[in-house]
Amino acid sequence: MSPSQKKRFSIVALILSGVGLATFFALQALNSNLEYFLTPTQISNKEYQTGQRYRIAGLVKKDSLTTAEDGVTQHFVVTDCVADVSVQYTGILPDLFREGQAIVATGTLNSESRLIAAQVLAKHDENYVPTEAADTMMLAQANQCDNADGAVSY
Repeated sequence: MSPSQKKRFSIVALILSGVGLATFFALQALNSNLEYFLTPTQISNKEYQTGQRYRIAGLVKKDSLTTAEDGVTQHFVVTDCVADVSVQYTGILPDLFREGQAIVATGTLNSESRLIAAQVLAKHDENYVPTEAADTMMLAQANQCDNADGAVSY
């Protein structure tokens, strides 16, 4: 190889290495921001990884809402009428939040299958509800879940 070919080869190798490294970091960043959707039944079947961000949807089980002594941490149970998931949320719940209401909660699952929620959305329309969540709620309503509020519609 002549010196100019070696120089060209080094430049191409350096560019390819840079592109590969940039792609790796971009994929890592995308992977850490992914939120997978799970139903309470899937969570009870342990179909999740601890510490991963998930989005769950279901009905707030009646008589399950409690507030901790600090006054800002709430505990409640989300159900799909087959299985229940305990949720812990620190903050102010949405105005539309109530027992028997359909919600979507986003957070991480711990080893006890409890969702430590970072965000809770109360249903007001179908715009933010994943298709799987709508299917879960329709199934719960079809099963005439006794936790369902009569106003649940998808």
